[in-house]
Amino acid sequence: MKKILAVIVVLVLAAAGYFGYQTLFKKPATQVIETTVVEKGDIRGILVETGITKSQVGAVVKIGTRATGTIMDMKVRVGDKVKKGELIALIDDREINQSIAQTKASLDAAKKTLAQHELTYPEKIKEAAANYEYAKSSYDRENELHKKDFTTKDALEKAKSQFDSTAAVLQRLKSEFKTQVEITKANINDKAALLEQQQTKLSYTKIYSPLTGVVSDVTAQKGETIVAGLQVANLVTVLDPTRLEMWIYVDETDIGRVKLSQKVEYYVDTYPNRTFNGVISEIYPQPVVKDNIVYYLAIVKIPVEDALMLRPEMTTHVKIIFKEKSGVLTVANAAVKFEKGKQVLYLVKGKNLVQKTEIKTGIRGEDKTEILSGASEGAVTASKLILPTTQKTENKAPGQSGQGSGAGR
Repeated sequence: MKKILAVIVVLVLAAAGYFGYQTLFKKPATQVIETTVVEKGDIRGILVETGITKSQVGAVVKIGTRATGTIMDMKVRVGDKVKKGELIALIDDREINQSIAQTKASLDAAKKTLAQHELTYPEKIKEAAANYEYAKSSYDRENELHKKDFTTKDALEKAKSQFDSTAAVLQRLKSEFKTQVEITKANINDKAALLEQQQTKLSYTKIYSPLTGVVSDVTAQKGETIVAGLQVANLVTVLDPTRLEMWIYVDETDIGRVKLSQKVEYYVDTYPNRTFNGVISEIYPQPVVKDNIVYYLAIVKIPVEDALMLRPEMTTHVKIIFKEKSGVLTVANAAVKFEKGKQVLYLVKGKNLVQKTEIKTGIRGEDKTEILSGASEGAVTASKLILPTTQKTENKAPGQSGQGSGAGR
């Protein structure tokens, strides 16, 4: 009886050990958690980059002055809107106005002198010309009389001397008239040029906005004295908020796929649910190095209606669309597995029954991957599954770090 009991105990222990082993060490079967279907659709290849909004060249102007003096009036403050040509500041102009008044007086005097010369000298020349004609006539008469011995040599010489004297006076007056007119006109031109220069300097005392925009900075106030030296003293900064552009920092590994006129989608943190659109208008050849990473700048001009919502220096989250296709075979990115450097799908053949098949892919989009070969339209494939522990997959794109298999693979 004891032997029979011992045998029964041994059998029970063996059975318990067997079932325990099966429970603890049995390999789990494949479990399909989620599925997706291979179907035709549209797909686009994108590059995800970071950008920043910037004011365009010429959209920000630092307005200064070349005049030296006290600011008599500052008409704007930060945040004020201004129009092109609007007066924004006045600088003391009393000294320059006094100089202008003196120059105008000198110019008027020079013009009057010229008018006086043009009035008196012709009369003097006319009178000298008459004396010259009379002296010439007398000399000619005396010369004829002397030839016939009807007059003396002394009378002839006296007439000759009178003739020469009147000719010299006439020539001197003509030359003097010409010289005085030239000198006076030169003086007039000099005064006029000085007056124009002073009026230009006077214009420096009135500061106008060169563009329509918003005042972003005011560096001087009423009552302060401005000393203009080798550098122009900046007073006010005005920016045009409608003229913005976006600088996209494209990684050197992606720049080869970025081309002019490619479409761009982006959003900013302050409007996370608003998508802005644009196209790449420029790609700068000069690299930008940040944190030992090389970037190249792609430029997108921002339309006025978008610029009115944005601000300079905002960070943008950008998608560059480098390729688009329509009506191609696609499958969810989660369904594409990577095993030993190959891309595979797990086709679902029944409940928790899958068949691994190698595929070739094209564009990998945001949520779908293009299938070039290896699967047909309508095929059901596992997007999330659990594989036996002896089989591992890598749910990653080429170039990314590998991950082991498990739920969600």
